[in-house]
Amino acid sequence: MTHGHAVLLDLQGTVYAGDHLVPGADAAVEALRDAGHAVRFVTNTDSADSAAILAMLRRIGLGLDAAELFTPVDAAGAYLAGHPDPRVHVLATGAVRDQLASTITVVDPQDGPTHVLVGDTRDVLDYPALDAAFRAVLEGAELLALQHGRWFLRGGRPAIDTGSITAALEHAAQVRARTLGKPSVDFLRLALGTVSPAPDERHVWVVGDDRTSDIAMGRDAGVRTVLVRTGKFSRQQHEPDLPEAEHVVDDLTRLPELLDG
Repeated sequence: MTHGHAVLLDLQGTVYAGDHLVPGADAAVEALRDAGHAVRFVTNTDSADSAAILAMLRRIGLGLDAAELFTPVDAAGAYLAGHPDPRVHVLATGAVRDQLASTITVVDPQDGPTHVLVGDTRDVLDYPALDAAFRAVLEGAELLALQHGRWFLRGGRPAIDTGSITAALEHAAQVRARTLGKPSVDFLRLALGTVSPAPDERHVWVVGDDRTSDIAMGRDAGVRTVLVRTGKFSRQQHEPDLPEAEHVVDDLTRLPELLDG
């Protein structure tokens, strides 16, 4: 990128909903690229590996390169790469475990992990699994969360998210997990690390539908924030204490004009 802005776009609720793109989202993304802006699609999805997310986005009609996608699993890989010989117990889906195992050592909870990583647990969570992760943290493993969302929409209905499972481990072990996905500022910085040259904070925009993750992250990082009136927007309208965005637009189609205005 030689000029323009770096735009971190949330996916679910912002670019797509269910199994289809938000109307006009693909054209809006192309308009951003045509204007010289660097686009990164930043998701808190922690149930699938990055390749599966990329394939799904292409299947529903979004054109993007693999380098434009940044997930909590990518953030975890980047974070753990900075540690000498990490041994990670992964309490998450098999796909997430497999992606991480391609670059780091993944171990069972009784085999002396240096880290316990919590992601989407819908297929693996039972009391023994939670208890084993808890004991590993008590024995000194650092607790990591792929993201810290309280709930998300599954089939249009609220469902418990990774942050709520992580909170049980935090409470039991009396520790604070390091969050690797949104709303962590570390996630934003790791995502921006894929943009070259590195953008100035004044030219970074976070765009999303969730004030607790997208907007909170952008505000904490001191960058520009845009809330879209799609996805979670209506469900959060009655929570007045949540972070406010710098700009609010109806949907993604309004973004190119806002950035170039």
